[in-house]
Amino acid sequence: MTRNELLDLYTPIYDEFAMMAFDEPTMVHPKMFDVISDPTKDWKYNSMSGLGAWDEAEEDSDTGLDHFVIGYEGTAAQAKYRKYFYVTFEVNDQMEYASLKSKIVRAEALGRGGRARAEIKTASVLINGFTTACADGQYLFSNSHPKNPEETGTTYDNLLSGAFSHDNLETAEAQIAAEYFDLDGLPIARSGKPLLVYPPAIAGVVGRVLSERAGERPGVTTRDINLYSGKYIPVEWDYLGAAMGGSDTAWFILFPNMKMLKMIWGAKPQYKSWIDNLHQRYYFDGWEFFTVAATDWRCGFGSTGL
Repeated sequence: MTRNELLDLYTPIYDEFAMMAFDEPTMVHPKMFDVISDPTKDWKYNSMSGLGAWDEAEEDSDTGLDHFVIGYEGTAAQAKYRKYFYVTFEVNDQMEYASLKSKIVRAEALGRGGRARAEIKTASVLINGFTTACADGQYLFSNSHPKNPEETGTTYDNLLSGAFSHDNLETAEAQIAAEYFDLDGLPIARSGKPLLVYPPAIAGVVGRVLSERAGERPGVTTRDINLYSGKYIPVEWDYLGAAMGGSDTAWFILFPNMKMLKMIWGAKPQYKSWIDNLHQRYYFDGWEFFTVAATDWRCGFGSTGL
């Protein structure tokens, strides 16, 4: 077979293994991010209030007329992420079986790199949530989120404090009950189990607090009950840790049913290959388009752990 024929033979295998590597069931962000597809360059978002609690009205009166409040608009711009490499004809043709095997390994590496970028970018929404402003002008996790653009004097607090512990989780729940309101100032229903998201460094303490077998509160001798046994869905995320540019102490309580953390795919990973006969190289290329966004602070609550 000619070199060109060999390349054509291997390319479908390459693409298949690249996609398989990308789709391996290890990505964590879909557990908390609403994953959607939108090919437009800029993805714009906003929110709108309801009409609040009904007013008491006298007979034959026009009491009750109200209007919807428009929330804070934001834009998430699509970005392109790419990685490619080449191998020379000489490397490819010395041992064809070994070459095929190495193509599979390289394909998996390229696919995993695309998956890693998606995880890094989604994790950065939480990692940077203590230092980067969201649509309302406050950090994603802040103690001064305005109620809405028309009532900025009322503020809400989704910035938790302290290292993760049984006691601090109890304090966090009290804060959530006191601060989790919509644009109309009405309590937000929290259906289903919330996610407790954390880096690997605090997996031990999280496991002890949330363990379904831990009927008693950890760390005490009075045999108090453990309030949080089975109450949360624990999500350990490597990409939140200090080794990946995050924190080994931060922890988050997220409400994925609110669909306010977004992963927007402009184009999921694509793979192509071609021959450069002038330089006698086989090229393999992969790219993807996506953006991420937190459309509202009501996606959840977070603590730096400090």
